[in-house]
Amino acid sequence: MILIYAAAHSFYTAKTAPLKNVNSPQKSILLFAGATIGFLSGLIGVGGGIFLSPLLLFFRWGETRVISGVVAVFILVNSIAGLLGVMNKHPALPNDLTYWSIAAIIGGILGSTIGSQYFSSTRIRQVMALVLIIAGGKMLLG
Repeated sequence: MILIYAAAHSFYTAKTAPLKNVNSPQKSILLFAGATIGFLSGLIGVGGGIFLSPLLLFFRWGETRVISGVVAVFILVNSIAGLLGVMNKHPALPNDLTYWSIAAIIGGILGSTIGSQYFSSTRIRQVMALVLIIAGGKMLLG
């Protein structure tokens, strides 16, 4: 439900958000937010990036394009850490990992190119909202 709310908020504020000022949070608030995201992610078994982008957008802790880049790097590092953790317990990786990796790299290149060169901040927020709706719906239904 949190993701669905974040998606709706992000979508409905997409046109006005780029006009708002960016806030600078205190380090203690950032530590608390990070710990909370980590706890929720571990509790429900999803990556923290799905919570990070709505949080950063909601509190205006960065400009939309910067937040997109930060979250992409966060998800990449989390994914690598998860893969290393799996390799530690199960050295045999799935046969399709090469295809998934190639698809992820191509998707990342296309997404970053389109997002940075062709999409406005409003459109980026709307696409993020769509991703949040999909993730929230999957968690509710699956």
